[in-house]
Amino acid sequence: MGTPMEGNEIIWGSFLSACRVYNNVELGEVAARRLLELDPRDPWGRVMLSNIYAEEAKYDRSMGLRKEIKEKGLKKTPGCSSIEVNGSVHGFLVEDNSHPYYNEINSMLEKIEKLMN
Repeated sequence: MGTPMEGNEIIWGSFLSACRVYNNVELGEVAARRLLELDPRDPWGRVMLSNIYAEEAKYDRSMGLRKEIKEKGLKKTPGCSSIEVNGSVHGFLVEDNSHPYYNEINSMLEKIEKLMN
């Protein structure tokens, strides 16, 4: 049975994320291949598949994808998140410590993490 429409980057990316959660290398390869066909300059699919390989101890494949990303000069967009506090939105990028309350926020996150463990 076919699908009513072709999958786009969002559909295939979501599928690839699910493959990582469930450690499904075979389907992850399919999803990554489709992402690569849709947008060969986006490294995200390669990064995700590399992570799937690493989790399954397929380090040669993982490192091969990382090398390919580097050789092609592809750059991954840094992850970001935001939170609204008292009507003010605060945004954060991965490895960005420029927020004026960075130390306080980090301290609170460490306390929350300890409570969760």
